[in-house]
This record gives sequence, C-alpha cells and structure tokens, in this order.
Amino acid sequence: MSTFTKETRIDAPRAEVWKVLADLGSIEKWNPGVVRSYSTSDQPGGEGATRHCDVIGMGGKTAFLEERAFDWREGEGFKIDIYETNLPIKSNVVTFTVADDGDATLVKISPDYKLKFGLIGAMMDRLMVRRRFEQGMEELAAGLKHYVESGAETSESETAGV
Repeated sequence: MSTFTKETRIDAPRAEVWKVLADLGSIEKWNPGVVRSYSTSDQPGGEGATRHCDVIGMGGKTAFLEERAFDWREGEGFKIDIYETNLPIKSNVVTFTVADDGDATLVKISPDYKLKFGLIGAMMDRLMVRRRFEQGMEELAAGLKHYVESGAETSESETAGV
C-alpha cells in the first residue's frame, strides 16, 4: 500500500468546511479533477453514504469511481472507500479530517491505495502514478480551499500550479 498526506489551511470555521465536505455528491463543485458527481444514496453524507464520480483519468480520459463513506465522525472526519472503478486501482481509501486552527480550519487528506498488476503496478506507482496522484490531491485541497473561501466553483485551470 502507498500512502501520503496533503494539508491545507482554510480561512473559514470548521463547521463551514465540514458542510462542504459532508455533502458528498457536490464534490464536482470544488475538485477540479471531478467532471461530474452525484449522490447514489438517500442521504448526501454520513455513514454508508455513496456517490458516483466521473474523473479525469490517466491520459485525460474520463474514468468513473463508485465511492462509499465510512468511519464517519460528524464534524471531524470520514473515510471514502473507492469500491468500484475502471482505473487500475486495486484498493483506495481516502481519509479526510478537519480540525480547528485558530480562526481557520486545517484539512488533512490521506489516500491509502494499491494498484492492480502486482509488482508491475508497484513499479508504475513509483515511476509515475504516485506523482500524478499527489498532484491530484494537491489540486483537490486547493479546490476545496478556493470554494470555501470564495464561494466560487473551481475549475482545473484555477487550481493548476497552486
């Protein structure tokens, strides 16, 4: 398994940041890597909530993710399990946590993933995938910050190089 953590400090109260994160189906509003998203469960967030995402995959092709929330700690964090995808991912659980940082909020995003294809997948991860995955998580964090602080939806060009 490969893991890393990205952090961002958002100039807004934790409750405001949590409200955005907890609405799972609206991730397309602030994650520039998500082309389309929607809830696939009756509740928009909480333990067991699910969503569908169409994302920009390797080579710019659209891929899909079916995701489920678990380990939900209201106002503090949750985990997202990508349980079905057409990407070469064997498993991927992303942990989101939020904490007060003075008048602001510190958000931590920690994916824990493993690629398909055994040793070849591990080599692909070291050579190119991890670098791209880290960039994607940086863009996700920057998009969340931009959306919460400005209220404006995020596009890929707005967070590139942030």
